[in-house]
Amino acid sequence: MIKKITTSIAIGVSLFSTPVLAEWPEKPIELLVAYGAGGGTDVTARTVQSLLEKELGRPVIVVNRPGAAGEVGHGALAKAKSDGYTAGIINLPPMLTIPITKERSAFQAEEIIPVANLVRDPSAISVPANSQFQTLDDLIAFARENPGAVTIATTGVGTDDHLAMSYLAKSADVKFTHVPFASAGAARTALMGNHVGAAALNLGEAMPNMEEGQVRVLAHFGSEASTLAPEIPTAKSLGYDVEMSSERGIGLPAGTSDEIVQKLASALEKVANNEEFIERNHELYTEVYFMPTEEFKKHVEKLEADYKTMWNESPWQ
Repeated sequence: MIKKITTSIAIGVSLFSTPVLAEWPEKPIELLVAYGAGGGTDVTARTVQSLLEKELGRPVIVVNRPGAAGEVGHGALAKAKSDGYTAGIINLPPMLTIPITKERSAFQAEEIIPVANLVRDPSAISVPANSQFQTLDDLIAFARENPGAVTIATTGVGTDDHLAMSYLAKSADVKFTHVPFASAGAARTALMGNHVGAAALNLGEAMPNMEEGQVRVLAHFGSEASTLAPEIPTAKSLGYDVEMSSERGIGLPAGTSDEIVQKLASALEKVANNEEFIERNHELYTEVYFMPTEEFKKHVEKLEADYKTMWNESPWQ
């Protein structure tokens, strides 16, 4: 009799527990963005938003939490409840480089679960349309003769923009003056206002302004020519051995159940394969680059090891 009662209780608990996970989500989900409105990360989030809502059947609310080059937003995601109702756009490399470069970071990379990657957007270097620099070689030649005279706006220490400029300076053996901003929007405004000599913005962030005749994109740092902007040379094709991109995916706080992670990953894969999502990213000059959970986790682990090695060998400017 005791065995039967115990078994009945166990079955009852099992029957009670399973639907809780199966019913997720039962309410709106917040999608945190670690940067301000108008930047590439914010645009990615808002492109994902409506399509993810259709897949999950619940509202997805984009919440911007900018500050400290992405530390505030990634920290908020890491410290959120692990109930599946707070997710966030995770940015590589900042999610990894912030804890590496700061002695007391607001979060650690292992506090965030990489659920799936969605897009890849090459870093790029742009100048105002009226700049004296017509090519990247022009800018490098000037910087070589005038150390520190070229001011370059970025979205902060440890971002892909900052790393691209640090590696470019090292590759070309020149010195730039780094001017960090809180968001891509602020950096772009400084560029178009001629407050800085150049800006490191992602290709997707800079191309619309180039099309409007406000800036000139000198080069991008993708591994190969972009089919979306074939007229823009890669830095490698110009003789500078630099590759850097912003990868944007979705993360959840550590401790979130595997069932929720898998359900969200499945929904994100459908979003990534949606023609509307693909077409919208093409319009934004960003490449859909989906990685499922296990592949994304391994990719994050490798990048983290690489960045730790690079930081220990030669801290970035």
